[in-house]
Amino acid sequence: MKIENLCVKRLIGDVSGATTRGHKIAIKGGYVYQTFQGGYTLTPLGWSVVHKIENIIRDEMNAIDGQEVLLPVVCSADLWRETGRYDSMDNIAKFKGRSGADYVICPTHEEVITDYARSVLTSYRQLPFMLYQIQTKFRDELRVRAGLLRTREFIMKDAYSFHETQEDLDKYYKRCFNAYYRLFKRCGLKKFTDVLASSGDMGGKYTHEFQLIHETGEDTLYICNCGFRANKEVVDENNPMCPHCGKELRKVRGIEIGQVFQLGKFYTESMHMTYTDANGNERTPIMGCYGIGVTRVMAAILEESSDDNGPVWNMETAPFAVHIIGLNGKNASVLGLAQKIHDDLTANGIETILDNRDIHAGEKFADADLIAAPIRLIISEKNIANNVIEVKYRINDFDTSNMPHEIDVSDFVARVQDMIRILSHN
Repeated sequence: MKIENLCVKRLIGDVSGATTRGHKIAIKGGYVYQTFQGGYTLTPLGWSVVHKIENIIRDEMNAIDGQEVLLPVVCSADLWRETGRYDSMDNIAKFKGRSGADYVICPTHEEVITDYARSVLTSYRQLPFMLYQIQTKFRDELRVRAGLLRTREFIMKDAYSFHETQEDLDKYYKRCFNAYYRLFKRCGLKKFTDVLASSGDMGGKYTHEFQLIHETGEDTLYICNCGFRANKEVVDENNPMCPHCGKELRKVRGIEIGQVFQLGKFYTESMHMTYTDANGNERTPIMGCYGIGVTRVMAAILEESSDDNGPVWNMETAPFAVHIIGLNGKNASVLGLAQKIHDDLTANGIETILDNRDIHAGEKFADADLIAAPIRLIISEKNIANNVIEVKYRINDFDTSNMPHEIDVSDFVARVQDMIRILSHN
């Protein structure tokens, strides 16, 4: 990919209307474009990052026996009437079709997935199973903020498990809980934790939120050195003492990036979902629910792991692995070698962007900081004379002091492949 062909507009200077550093970087780097208030277009750069986050999520959900589905964004209001949530949730966008039927633009998919699962489940032998999707949601929020941190339309991974017993749900809940820790770490997030939370509109026994501890977060969290952690909704804020050890709780801000629920039988009972048990009796399955705000994860990475110049991705989430910069846009040797490196790396399946533009070096480096490929290869007349390629790094939470800062021109493909392997196993 040549940088001039990348359909992205990068900005210089401050960004009006952006209130957090991550939001500013998302706009300056051309990762998002605001289509309407609370609704963003993901540009080729933004979509690349989100797609990579989605694939990390798929890896971890498949590893715990998840089965991916795709549910409709719009569903009949009748499903929501079955559970009573059609009239009880205030952020549902509703509309009437030309036939007179009532529809919902789904803010979440418990009713839709339960409707599908009840069409399939007949016997206890089919249990347990987990279905998940990565899908667009729309919530008619009154207040949006900080770009992708709180929007009206967003991408979410929502998963739903079905079980015979509470004990089986408890075991699976723990598996998903652990998978969340793995996947958030793979995304490059660092200061995240789980906290007890209220189940709110979702119903169910209890829930945990996964929160990135960060000053830009809108959630208030209470944390104790003994290990107790909770959202303000489950803590008496007039007396913020730890219910476990009695010590005073520490108050911090957090960005919610995921949540896991034990839904119990709220949806399966209200929607009359049943199966036949081993004794031939009709039973109602127990549900769990496991959500991740995919686009919010990207926003959270930008808040935690960016500097004034741009994002700092890891190898799994960066839109490009390698950024090639030809420093003299008029020198044929520089242009030719930069093009060859780009073509050879691309032929070997390495996502590479090439900057051979005839502009000042400072402009090229500024754009490279915004695109933020972890590996930057710099081609110059001086380097060519020494038969080397200069290497610089921009990577999340990785000490590159022992990484090579020059590689020989003769074997650059193998050397870049080695660097990618090392940087991919942080």
